[in-house]
Amino acid sequence: MLSADEQDQLYVLITSIIGEDQTIKSHKPIFNETTVDVVEEMVEASIQCNTNMRKLITELVGGASVLTRGWLKRLLKTTKKSLSKIELN
Repeated sequence: MLSADEQDQLYVLITSIIGEDQTIKSHKPIFNETTVDVVEEMVEASIQCNTNMRKLITELVGGASVLTRGWLKRLLKTTKKSLSKIELN
């Protein structure tokens, strides 16, 4: 069983990833080791998602390290073929 402080910290972590949610908040008192395992998987999936997004954007903008305002709109006009060529994990 998790302590109340551990449940609070777990809730903070969850909300930092997915935002505030009343349903999750109402379940905070029953957070347990299984919840910890699920959140651990969620964090790992989030890390992989971020890696995939970084790769996608880097490939779409041709390796540019700085994105200027409006980059996505310009990119959307030319990327149908580019998107289909990019393989993400």
